Amino acid sequence: SALSAIPNLVLIEPCAEIEVAAALSFCLDGTDESSYLRLVSLGWPLPFQLPSDHSLQLGIGTVVRPGHEVVLIGAGPWLLANAFHAAETLQRDHNVAVKVIDLPWLNRLDPDWLLDTIRGARHVFTIDNHYVDGGQGQMIASCVAEHAVSIPVTRIGVTELPVCGTNEEVLAHHALDVPGLVASITAALARVGKSS
Repeated sequence: SALSAIPNLVLIEPCAEIEVAAALSFCLDGTDESSYLRLVSLGWPLPFQLPSDHSLQLGIGTVVRPGHEVVLIGAGPWLLANAFHAAETLQRDHNVAVKVIDLPWLNRLDPDWLLDTIRGARHVFTIDNHYVDGGQGQMIASCVAEHAVSIPVTRIGVTELPVCGTNEEVLAHHALDVPGLVASITAALARVGKSS
């Protein structure tokens, strides 16, 4: 999230090998700005597949799971896999239809695309695998607020000094694993439901 403050630096976190190729193509041929690719070196199984002709457009994401009530936006293989599984759990156990979006752009956002994507949803959740302050979620929440869209946005991510451990241990500690995401989302939906 700290890198977001660097002028003229495009931050991209691909979620799959095919998106790495598209991101590299964008960095080399699609922009005059400096680029930073955040890559995950550990294997992580994805429960979805991007199309073989996947390409990137600046600030625009890809729906990896359809839904209409709640929108869950994130980047990278770990969080998107967990988001997908959390969406499946929310559908099965709570009858909540969650759209999951791969937004590899950590500091670029197309406002028209975002507003069209969240239209009709009752809540937007963003997940950052780092600090929420200055992260992708803050960028999305700012865009929603600036356009006076009356959809609540809840940012989920690291809020304290990150702990050490295995990937699974760290994700669980910061509630970024599947049970943690489900708990955060259901708690926020309950709070909003009580206030309306």
